[in-house]
Formats: sequence, C-alpha cells, structure tokens
Amino acid sequence: MAKSTKPVREWVPSCFLVMHDKNVSTSIRYSPMHIQRADVTYFSSIKIYGRNPVNPVWSADSGAMHIDDVFNIDSAKIAADLGVEKLLAYGEAFNHTPDMAPPTPNVAMPVHMHFSSTDGSMFGHLASFFIFGAPRSVQRGDFYYENFPGARVDEDHHISAFVINPFVRTGRFRVIIVDAEFGRWESPEMTVKGKNVAEWTSIGSDCPRSKNPIGIIVKADLKTSAFFATRAADGMMIGLDHGHPFLAQVLDHQ
Repeated sequence: MAKSTKPVREWVPSCFLVMHDKNVSTSIRYSPMHIQRADVTYFSSIKIYGRNPVNPVWSADSGAMHIDDVFNIDSAKIAADLGVEKLLAYGEAFNHTPDMAPPTPNVAMPVHMHFSSTDGSMFGHLASFFIFGAPRSVQRGDFYYENFPGARVDEDHHISAFVINPFVRTGRFRVIIVDAEFGRWESPEMTVKGKNVAEWTSIGSDCPRSKNPIGIIVKADLKTSAFFATRAADGMMIGLDHGHPFLAQVLDHQ
C-alpha cells in the first residue's frame, strides 16, 4: 500500500481595508522582496468585496512577477471601475509562488496599504492582516481581544476603530475603554458583516473622556482584525496603529 503524501502547504492569504472618497485614497502594493528568493516566480491576486461575502465585486491579477517587481493598485481605479465616489471596502490578497511551498504553515506574503488624504484625515502605512487556517489555533474563552495601549479620548482627541471580518458569517464586537481613573466602559454590541468592515467612533458615544492615555480593547466573537486612528478635534489624524493580541492567547502550532 502506497504511503499517502502530505499536502503541500499553501501560502497564507491576507485581508485589508480600502478607503476612498474625494479626500482619501489608498494605494495597495505588493513586492516579492518579502521572501527574497530571486529564483522563483511570484503572483498576486487582489479581490474587493461588497454586500455579497461570497462573490467579489472587483478583482485584479498581477501576472508573473520577479523579486524586484511591484504590483500596485490605486483605490481611484477601483472606485472608477465600480462607478462609485466613496469606498469603505473589505479586500483580500492571495500572494504566492507555485515554485516553492512556504517554510511553515504560518508564513504569508502580505500586501501593504498606504493611506493618504488631501485634508489630513487619513494617512499612514499598514500591512495586511493574515488569515490563518487550521494549522494555527488560538486557545481562548468566548471572545477574541485586541489591545491598543496609550490612546487619547479627551476634549482635544477622538478615535475611530476599524474592524475587519475575513469570514463569510456576520460577527459581533464591542469596544472597551479602560482607565485607571474611571475603570472600565463598554460600548453597545455592534455587528460587522461577512467579508466586510465596520467603524466605531468615540464621537457621539457616551464613552468617558480622560486627561490620561487610556487603553482601547476590541472584543469580538470572531477572529477579526482591527486598527485605530487617533484624530484631533478638527478631524486631522495624528496616529494610526495595529491592534495587539492579548498575551493570554496562546498560539498552538500543530
């Protein structure tokens, strides 16, 4: 009886947020320089989703790439193709090479987002978020958590938290604010649709303000990914940061 062969590992896909309007634009970029193997050929496939979590509304393929190539997509192109002036959309990237398997089950080739704006409301650089499959499991309780230390919510600052859901089903999340002075505050429950994004802002909420830096926590029932923007009172963005998983989450590589 022939021995069964172990399936070749697949490259881990990643997800991201695309923002676009008259003031804000997003540049999506991928370069094979992440892996630094000059003897293989690389490919990138980008998909943008709308209301349907199964079928993308827009897609693009890079074709064959070499180590010094860059695959670049601008949000203006996506918006024009879709016939819209404004985008707050979920995207996925599958970057891979058929010439080699990833060295471990948890290696990805991410795309990077460069956010820019003419009014200062959005700018910065973020890598896409990995979508890990079965080889990577997280030991947890009923929820996943991401932590943003040192945020500012006071008379001169407010924040926007963006939650990205890479799954087909709808997820639920809350935003928690922790401060040594007033303790803990939790927002009402919100939803983020499948393969979609949701934004929570401190403006209009009854969350407390503090003269000290505070901790922001995103609590979700799915393994979403989050980042947040800190803004001054006039809406100008002064910070952009990834979330940080709680240390209580133990990664179990199988």
